Amino acid sequence: MRNFLFICVVICTVLFAPTVYAAESAPVKSGRAVAQLVTSHDTVAPGDDIFIALSMRLEPHWHTYWRNAGGPGEPAEMHWEIPDTLNIGDIIWPLPEIVKTGPIINYAFEDRLLLPMPVHISENAKLGEIITIKAQASYLVCYEVCLPEMAELDLSLVIGEPVKDARWSANIERTIKRAPKPENLQASASLVGGALQVDISGNTLDFSTIKDPYFFPYEQDLIEASAEQIIIRGETGLRFELQPNLGLQDGIKNVPAVLAFEEKTEDGWQRRGIVVVAEADGSVQTGISNTQVSKTKSNPDTSITLWAALIGAFIGGLILNLMPCVFPVLSLKALGFARAAHDDRNVIRKHGWLYTAGVMLSFMALAAIILVLKAGGASIGWGFQLQNPVLVGALSVLFFIIALNLFGLFEIGGRLQNTGSGLASNSGTKGAFFTGVLAVIVATPCTAPFMAGALGFAFTQSAIMLIIVFLALGAGFALPFLALSYAPGLLRRLPKPGPWMDTFKQFLAFPMLAAAIWLVWVISIQAGAGGVLRLLSSMLLFGFAVWLWKFKGFIAKITLVASLLLGAYLIKELSVAEREQEFASLPQSSVWSPARLAELRAEGHSVFVDFTAAWCVTCKANEVSVIHKPKAQKLFARTNTVILVADWTRRDDVIAAELARHGRSGVPLYLVYAPGTDNANPQILPQILTYGILEKALEKAKQD
Repeated sequence: MRNFLFICVVICTVLFAPTVYAAESAPVKSGRAVAQLVTSHDTVAPGDDIFIALSMRLEPHWHTYWRNAGGPGEPAEMHWEIPDTLNIGDIIWPLPEIVKTGPIINYAFEDRLLLPMPVHISENAKLGEIITIKAQASYLVCYEVCLPEMAELDLSLVIGEPVKDARWSANIERTIKRAPKPENLQASASLVGGALQVDISGNTLDFSTIKDPYFFPYEQDLIEASAEQIIIRGETGLRFELQPNLGLQDGIKNVPAVLAFEEKTEDGWQRRGIVVVAEADGSVQTGISNTQVSKTKSNPDTSITLWAALIGAFIGGLILNLMPCVFPVLSLKALGFARAAHDDRNVIRKHGWLYTAGVMLSFMALAAIILVLKAGGASIGWGFQLQNPVLVGALSVLFFIIALNLFGLFEIGGRLQNTGSGLASNSGTKGAFFTGVLAVIVATPCTAPFMAGALGFAFTQSAIMLIIVFLALGAGFALPFLALSYAPGLLRRLPKPGPWMDTFKQFLAFPMLAAAIWLVWVISIQAGAGGVLRLLSSMLLFGFAVWLWKFKGFIAKITLVASLLLGAYLIKELSVAEREQEFASLPQSSVWSPARLAELRAEGHSVFVDFTAAWCVTCKANEVSVIHKPKAQKLFARTNTVILVADWTRRDDVIAAELARHGRSGVPLYLVYAPGTDNANPQILPQILTYGILEKALEKAKQD
């Protein structure tokens, strides 16, 4: 009788259930991908272990990402709404493909994709019960552009006698069987000569018979995915020499990964993968001789990357002359050439070479500083010196003084600016050199096209490589003015010196003032209102000193020196203002910290954490278009959500560590935490926000 009643319950459940297959959800179509939630079983028994999977069908040319996207990208994420009688594990990731978009390499999937996850049914599940599983799948689909997508999926699962789903069970089992798994392989990881060296060995694999090996680390930004993987074969194993990325800036660590390769089978060559964990600074015997290493080091293929970097750096240096941050200084050089257009040709060429020398020596000094700081463990990049408010303030005052000179308020400083009429004089030659120096200093906030890849290559290479790339960058930057000094035909087309030169000189003061204003704005972000007050006061004192220059009395000279010293002291104090500004721009209750986050969650609030920076264009676009909109503010209030801001405008090691913990190396990053006192992982929202994405995430957090 009991069995009869149970059968009746099951029959009624099937007959009157919604018109959705028990083992699959309704498909969600975007025009680029079709997403579904599927299971290996239609009916499950209490205590069973089954599998659920995200099924995706992608349109031709579109792709989505593996757990490590390689280059830019994000993996699929699942956010569940399930009863206590279910427990869903992590995604079992299939072996990815290498997808190239121009020079960028991604680890991704095309066409069809199945992402299985283990499911455990509690012993407390009741026979005849219908369990509803709801999921929010977030993923990126890319083809020339990347679009974040989200699918709301749900399906029903009946508790009863186990019945496999005829359509999906075999597909899921096949996917799990082919997914990379650990085998008895040993691996080690170490940093050697600026490269990540991974040695892999083991008796379960004949390394001499495999082909096309490839190393897929689990963690994004651990290696430069788009760089070539150099492979050295030994008698008992393999060695990979990989280009390290930001994930290794603090030193070596264990590297979980997948070793992928082609293996000969009865059906031909088959691609498969093995999960390995390369132990930090371990030791693995691969049977590689020193001769093999030397031969690989001299492989001409590695020079292709260097040549591409050199060409990119040279072209980028040329284009850098057109960047707005460089123009004010280069206009001084143009004024010098205009004054000397009809003078001795040899003098003009001499000034061209002196300017070039100033540029090249400055680039070499910059490279040397970078190498010293990197050797000390600092994480720096192009334009790092303008993260220092003292240097930013000094440049702003310098531009202000140059503008006063160009307006004709005083006549000293020609040695630096090269604006005097005597271009062939001693001050003129020094002016040519220092104009090159100043141009390099202010050029560094700009990154011209073609430069990004070259600089990214240089910052991860040896000292010699970095210096060579910086030499190419300096050569491209200096070439236009050097070439102009050897083009008398072009110079003769300029009008002869006359009264127009004074007007032109005064006109060039305005770009200098514009550059000074821009740097004051940078200070306002770095050091706040206190920093701006110090900087403007310093400008006042230096301007006062300039005015005092024309007076010859002793008191005037003493006052002039005192003004200069006090102005310099105020610039030095910008570092103090930076510390004062660290949290001044926000109420302390709105500043992110792990403690503040835990406190708000314990009080019953959902928390939206905004990892941002003043220089992040995407961050600002999201703030203007979504976060700061009145509609979003009402949404935050309705869902009892508090916003915490982690401002990364200035370097902050705590924020950098939190970004890395969530697999990011930069901003923006948006996290949504549900209320509670547990250590549950947050929802990670896409980098391009919409109101719909934000609303769904906050509503889910509120329900949780």
